[in-house]
Amino acid sequence: MGACTITGGMFSTDSYSTVRGVDKLIPVDVYLPGCPPKPEAIIDAITKLRKKISREIYPDRMMSQRENRCFTTNHKFQVGHSIHTGNYDQGFLYQPPSTSEIPPETFFKYKSSVSSHELVN
Repeated sequence: MGACTITGGMFSTDSYSTVRGVDKLIPVDVYLPGCPPKPEAIIDAITKLRKKISREIYPDRMMSQRENRCFTTNHKFQVGHSIHTGNYDQGFLYQPPSTSEIPPETFFKYKSSVSSHELVN
């Protein structure tokens, strides 16, 4: 985080056009001061977060994970063809807009790319 994120920086005033601290927009659990923060401050912040999480009761934790989830670790990727015109034996991965299940045999299946002379002809 850093000092500017906490306070809005040295240009933070009472004007409507300046950026405020992040705590004016979203709830903050632990403030991590410094610009950049010292390693000791980072360790202290992690310790405080771990203590806070350990004090949470299970239903509250499940409720917050269900309602305010900002990211997911369940990514769905598909294998696409190489965009290069050379002869490459690798594809690229992209995340499609749909979240349909992709079987592992499809995901890890070898995809040969098209060589440049096949693209021209």
